[in-house]
Amino acid sequence: MSLLALRARALRNAARRTPGRYVVGLAFLALLSWGLFEASLRGIGFVDAFPAIGTIADAALQRGVEALVTLLMLAVAFSVLTSAITTLYAADDLPFLLSLPLAPERVFAQKVLETYLSSAIMPALFTLPVLAGLGVARDAPWSYYPWGVAVVLALFAVPVAAGSLLALVLMRVAPAGRVKEAATALSVVLAAGLVVGLRALRPERLTDLTPDEFEAFLVTFASFGLGWSPPGWAGSALWSGLDGAIAPAGLLLCAVALLSLWGVGRVAAIAYREGWVRSVDTTYLRYDPEPRAAAFWEAPFMRLGPLGGLVVKDVRLLLRDPAQWSQLLVLAALAGVYLVSTASIEVDGQRFRDALGTLNVAFLGFMLAGVGVRLAFPAVSLEGEGWWLVRTAPLGTAQVVLAKFLHVLPTMLLLGLGLGLAQGVLLDVSATLATSSLVAGACAGVAITALGVGIGAAFPRFDATNPVEVPMSPGGLLYMTTALLYAGTLTVVLAYPSWRALVDPNAAVWASDEGRLVLALALLITLSVSALALTLGTARLHRLELGND
Repeated sequence: MSLLALRARALRNAARRTPGRYVVGLAFLALLSWGLFEASLRGIGFVDAFPAIGTIADAALQRGVEALVTLLMLAVAFSVLTSAITTLYAADDLPFLLSLPLAPERVFAQKVLETYLSSAIMPALFTLPVLAGLGVARDAPWSYYPWGVAVVLALFAVPVAAGSLLALVLMRVAPAGRVKEAATALSVVLAAGLVVGLRALRPERLTDLTPDEFEAFLVTFASFGLGWSPPGWAGSALWSGLDGAIAPAGLLLCAVALLSLWGVGRVAAIAYREGWVRSVDTTYLRYDPEPRAAAFWEAPFMRLGPLGGLVVKDVRLLLRDPAQWSQLLVLAALAGVYLVSTASIEVDGQRFRDALGTLNVAFLGFMLAGVGVRLAFPAVSLEGEGWWLVRTAPLGTAQVVLAKFLHVLPTMLLLGLGLGLAQGVLLDVSATLATSSLVAGACAGVAITALGVGIGAAFPRFDATNPVEVPMSPGGLLYMTTALLYAGTLTVVLAYPSWRALVDPNAAVWASDEGRLVLALALLITLSVSALALTLGTARLHRLELGND
């Protein structure tokens, strides 16, 4: 039986054992795809109806699709570097697979495929509904849809192959045992460069253009091409597919994708066999027999006994693992770009600034939900094979889950409050909306942390060979569903103070009885969701230990 068949059988057995989680995950994916499809249809209709667009609508849409896939390709390129190192050379199952009577090329071909799926499958799933909406809006023939799928899958294979080759170079030149740190530093530098580049464009200047200037901008944008790059090939192939034609650029893109992935697998196998990869070696640390006192920040946790010791252990592991904290740097950078860009928009009048601040109150919950899927949801699963060692400690299941919650909560709470405070300062909103931002940040920080830890405890993946695989599961989709539902509910609850701020910016809403009622309702929903998530996660994890699940 081939390695792919073994993986497929394992996935099928997991679906048979717990079909509910897969049904929920697929339902959420279908709902999200439908939303993107409808949004793309409405967006294309808006572009077609725009008075200044004229006959360049298709050209402008093509450039827009190319810009979208370019941004997604950059996102894949940032994330694939660490993922490729972990999957290709540091996976737990790699020594076992190489000991089998299989050619190393087959083993590394599977590893390249795993890297591709873990890094590119989500951007591809986000892109396909948009292309489907484009096909429906333009009455494309049936051949456009499978051709579009092939083009998108081939497009995202290019950054995966490039990142995997760069990871191979880092494995050679980085100091032994420090390759993940080097990969993280490089990813952060690239992300910072993207941030600086986006800000240098100053897109807020578009609001100052006159109608004639904006029409000239649209003409220039429509004439701008990326024919020399993979996004340009993809755009040309997709627009030819709308007419039922197969563009040579699409065939070239597919050929480049297949050859690059195949070449990465071959090169990785040769490099591993020849010992060219030296950074898989461990460093030898000097033994220091002198006892060391606990760090100052550990003292409050030590008063909690074994539970506090587990929190300290998790904090130290977080700081030592670049694959975890590097995600926070990238997400924080994106949040900073969003806030600075929003603050750069020149809006006259307090009412319009408050309207913009109202949208940002909703953004807070969605932003924290995206952070939580990388930080809170994998908290229990990251114990890996050491989970059963943790269970030998004098801790109950509830204490372990609570320790994970306390470990993640400070970071999420600090991020939520920081974003809320930044919105109030940068956007110069009224006092009512500034308070709403802080309330939204604090409540979302607590509830989304509890949802991530609780659902992650209910659907753990202790056997994941790569930490990146943990959120890529039905449990991760369930977490995103509930987190987004909570964020939407919190936005609805805080809609009353936002409305009052728009009507009367000087009103003391939070000092009134209605404001206190809204605050009490937000706290009640937050505490109820948090308690329910942690309780259900603890109960399901306990049943897993007893072998009843």
